[in-house]
Formats: sequence, structure tokens, C-alpha cells
Amino acid sequence: MENMPRWLMGPWTIVLVAVAFYANTLANRFALDDGLVLTENTYVAKGIAGIPDILAHDSFHGSIGTSAYLSGGRYRPLSLVTYAVEVSLFGIEPIVHHAVNVLLFALNCLVLLRFLQRFVFVDRPWLAWCTTLLFAIHPVHTEVVANIKGRDELLSLLFLLLTLHHALAHIQWRSSRNDAAEVQRAKKRHRSQPMRSPGKWSGVLSVVFFVLALLSKENGLIFIVILPLTIYFLTGENLKGAVIRSLPVIGLVAIYFLSRIMLLDARNNEVTEIMDNPYLLATVGEKLGTILYVQWRYLGLLFWPHPLTYDYSFHTIPYRALTDPLVLVSSALHMALFTYACIAFRRKEVLAYCILFYLASLFLVSNLVFNIGAPMAERFLYQASVPFLIGGVELLHRAWSRMGEPRRLMLPLAALLVLATAASGYAIVERNTHWRTGDELFLHDVGISPNSARTNTFAGIALIHASDSARTPAEKRAHALEATRYFMVADSIHRNYMPTLLNMGLAYYRLDSMDTAEMWWDRARLKDPKDAKLMQLDAFLFDRYYRGGVAAGIKGAFPEAMAQLEKALKYAPMNANAWYDLGGICYNAKEFARARRAWERTLILAPEHAQARQGMAALNAQVVN
Repeated sequence: MENMPRWLMGPWTIVLVAVAFYANTLANRFALDDGLVLTENTYVAKGIAGIPDILAHDSFHGSIGTSAYLSGGRYRPLSLVTYAVEVSLFGIEPIVHHAVNVLLFALNCLVLLRFLQRFVFVDRPWLAWCTTLLFAIHPVHTEVVANIKGRDELLSLLFLLLTLHHALAHIQWRSSRNDAAEVQRAKKRHRSQPMRSPGKWSGVLSVVFFVLALLSKENGLIFIVILPLTIYFLTGENLKGAVIRSLPVIGLVAIYFLSRIMLLDARNNEVTEIMDNPYLLATVGEKLGTILYVQWRYLGLLFWPHPLTYDYSFHTIPYRALTDPLVLVSSALHMALFTYACIAFRRKEVLAYCILFYLASLFLVSNLVFNIGAPMAERFLYQASVPFLIGGVELLHRAWSRMGEPRRLMLPLAALLVLATAASGYAIVERNTHWRTGDELFLHDVGISPNSARTNTFAGIALIHASDSARTPAEKRAHALEATRYFMVADSIHRNYMPTLLNMGLAYYRLDSMDTAEMWWDRARLKDPKDAKLMQLDAFLFDRYYRGGVAAGIKGAFPEAMAQLEKALKYAPMNANAWYDLGGICYNAKEFARARRAWERTLILAPEHAQARQGMAALNAQVVN
């Protein structure tokens, strides 16, 4: 394959493949967490005017405020800033946001290609090209590109690759500047012109790009390990020199942590909801066992990315004991990889570098150090896939080179690469269609993750939406009934999950089963009476019953009016006017004792309520008479 035409291995082919395979995302709408960062984020909705608030707050503050379900906060302002700029220029248009994601992915591929050509596969450009092509066509990246919220991963990897590239370029420049012979050769080549120094400012650029990476996502934190490793393996520096050259990055990480503490108030909430703390119910052994099993699953997705799902939360991945066979296999495999990396460390083997880069990337999202809110996710493989693919291509090249006449395999290998590209392209394009809308994603992926409380809940929510948009009463009822079945599955997996309770009530409301709906909402009220959506629901129910009670009272249906108003007061017990109206209905129904209790309550809440005072006077006059 070394003899492949240079024009075929140019960057344009990579860009063409990346754009072509993700072009159908331009027809997609919003899905999953897009609301948190875009459609429901009040700071982003302000456009450029909202940038100061974006920079000064947690990334989800503009949509959910200060949430008790987020441990440590999420400070990723850069992606939100890009959304805000797009909103100012184009409004909230999904095609624009998707197009930017596709272009950023193509740019990721270009930067990766350049990094590999210059520093990893030096003098073997076809290996750099093949690695980048595999990165561009890997279906596990669909979540990052097809989900607008994946912008944080795209920006993070882009700036981290640029950090590595410019850090190494600066070291190369310093080395060449100190090489007198190289200087003389350069002067001879350029005659009397001064030698150009493209690497002179690379050191500054590497620091700037690292800052941008940290503002994109927390992935950059692990580069206090990955950067010195990269310098050590890919340059002539020893380990001490590599660490010294990485000190600016280490210093920036310290500044970053101080900034987070100041902006996010050092918040590290105790998360008591298992959907946001996946190992809440696990023993220490089960937590370690499950984390090791997850590493096995990650390798499986990198080798065979099928099937894909947006959710791996409770109970998708059951807890695993340390004695579980797959846990033992995963432990042995990862220990073997780490042992090999340690043995090959002094030889500066590229495979050792890839192993350490891969393990470090996944360590940050492993839940070993802090809770990240999910046991695993496909987006967490976006950075880790880079060293995996570099190592995989290097291994294949070594095996191929050891064959007697590798030229005979060039055609079969080229055919295999074309086949893999076609198969991956089909998988990517198909998966992109699942991300067309949130509801389509929910209804598809519940079949992939049937044991997840979240996928079942959100499939039910999608069916409520379908019920609302159905044309006939029969269709509306059928969708609502199907929604209740998904909610029952979710409730059997994880009882008292707020989205399940709230939306099961909505499903029964659409089935005109108000008593059953209120039963589910009462469970939600016991779980979290201050939940924002529940409070909105209480306001709706109060208004519904209050209006019904008043209407029944006007018609003279006093028993119904009293029942409706008492239900209304269940949801707004501090509403003085509702208590007054209940007293009036009771008075007209000659239920004087109930009328007195209602008006007394009115006056406790509103002592100056003139009409209630008149009512009490009327009751007292009757007693006198």
C-alpha cells in the first residue's frame, strides 16, 4: 500500500469521507441532551449577549439551575459560546448546529492526520492516512457527531491534538535551532533569506490550545500525564525532560481547578439518585468488578461497534463481582497490556505509548476517582479511540511486514479497506437516522437497552408525544396505553424514578384516569415535593379543579363543586381565595360548619380578606338568630 497514489492519500479524501458519512445529520432535529445546552438554556438563547453568563456559571445552570443531581459541576463554556454565536447569527436552527458539528469532526480528522504524519508515522504517511480513515469511519463516533451536545467532545479532542502537535513542533524547532549544521544547511537552502521558524511560536500556541481544551471539557485534565508521555515517546527527551517541558500544562491545570472552585463554589454534591450515581448501591467489590467489566465492553465497542445505544445507565449493566469470568478476563487483559507498556517503556515503543494513552483516557471517565454520572458511554471512547487505532494500525503493519512478499497482499488489503469503509459508512448513516429526533432515538434504543429504567421511561415519553399528535381518539388511547407499559417496566427496574412517576401520571391523564394519574403524582410528591416539574403540575391541577369547582357551583351542583375545590386546595393549600370560594359553596349548600372552617382558614392566610369577614359575620348572625 506504500505505492498507493499520493493524491488518493491526501487530506481531501479524509474530509470527503467524514462529511459524506455524516451529511444526513443535517436533516436531524434536536435530541437527548440538546435541551440542556441549547434549546432550553436561557443563557445560550440570549446569543452573544449571554456569553458573560455562560462563562460565569456551570454549563447546565442556564437550563436547570443549581441541580442536586450533578456532582462537582460541569464547566464547559466553550461549546456553549459557539452555540450562542450561532444563535445570534442564525437563530436556533438545528441544521446550522449539525453542520458545525460535521465540519468540526472533519477538522478533527485533518488535525489527527497531520499529527500522525509529522510525529507518529514519520516517513510512513500511508499508515497515518489509514489510521485517520479508520477514525473517520468508526461508527462509535456517531453519538459525538450526530448529537449536537457532542460539540464538547469535538472541541476537546481538536484542541488536545493541537496541543500535542504544537508542543512537539516547538521541541523540534528548539532542537533544530541548536543544531549548527542544520542552521547552515537551512541558510544554504534559503541563500541570504533569514530562516523561517514555524515552530518558534508553537510553545505559546500549545498553551493556548490547552486552555481552550480545558474550557471545552474536563478530558484535558489527564493531559498532565499524556503530554509528558507524548513528549517522552515521540521525541529524544528523557522522562525528566518531558515532565519539565510539560510544566506549563501542569500549572494551567492547577489554575483551572482554582477557577472552577471560584465559579462553581467547590460544589461536590452527594448524589443519592442511582440514575446519576451508578454505583450508589454497589459494594466496593461490585464497583471495581463492574468498572473492570466496563473496560471489557469498551474494547468490544472499539473492535465491533454494534449495537449502539445512547444509554448504559442502571440497570443496563448489572453489577459484576470481582470473581465474574468476564471481569477476570478483563483484569488479565488490561494487566497484560499495562505490563507490556512498562516493559517497553524504556525502548520508547509506540505500542507502549498507545496503551498508556488509551488507559489514561479511560481512567478519567472510569468512576474510579469521582462519579461521572454514568457507568459508560460511547462518547467516552472518542478520545480513547485515537491511541487504540494508532496501536491497531501499528500491529497490522508489523504483521504485514513480516510476511515474505507483502506486495502480494496489497490488493486484498486495499479491498478489505474499501469493504470496511463501505460497511462502516452504512452503519454510520443508519445510526444517524436514529438521532433524527429525540423520540425516534428513544423508541429505537429501548430495544437495544431494554433493561434500562431510563430508556423505558423515555420511550414512554415519546409515546405520550405520539398520543398528543395522533389524529383519532383511538390512536391517542393506543399510544397512551403503550406508554404505560414502558413506564411499568421502568418502575419495576427502578422504583420512584421521578421522570417515570411524573410521566406515568401524564399517560393516565390522557386516558382520562385522573385518580390513577394522581396516585402516581402522589408518589412523586413523596419522592421530591420541591421538584420543579411537579410544582408546575400542581399549579396545573389546582387551576383545573378550581375552575371545575367554580363552574359546578354556578350550576348549583354543590357536592361536585365542594369536591372539586377540595381537590384544588390539595395542590395549593395556601390559596386564600380558593378557601373563600369553598366556604361560599358550603354556605350555599347549608354546610355551615364546613363553611366556617373554610373562612377561618381564609382569614388565617389573609386576615384582611373583606368578603371572608362578611361571610363569618353572616354565620355568626345565624347563630344569634
